[in-house]
Amino acid sequence: MDMISYWKNPIEIYVDDGLVLIIGYYDHKNQYNGGEKELGVHWGNYPQSRGILSPCVIPATTRSAILSGLLHQAVATGDSQKVSSITKAIEFFNT
Repeated sequence: MDMISYWKNPIEIYVDDGLVLIIGYYDHKNQYNGGEKELGVHWGNYPQSRGILSPCVIPATTRSAILSGLLHQAVATGDSQKVSSITKAIEFFNT
């Protein structure tokens, strides 16, 4: 399914039973010269706008809590692939 053009270069960083977290640049209505670094969420093909996948933007403070919690969980379970993916997302926001 196509993703709404407001998301620039989205990368999936976490998938859990249909829940998908992405990172990328979000440029609402393509008005902000490329957009801001954001964390987004969608569930398979939901939410949609006019038949196009339209991931929701997660606010910055919630984003930090989510990524911190997911990193802790990945370390605790020894899932090196998730540790790497979540670390990549954290680095994306810190650069």
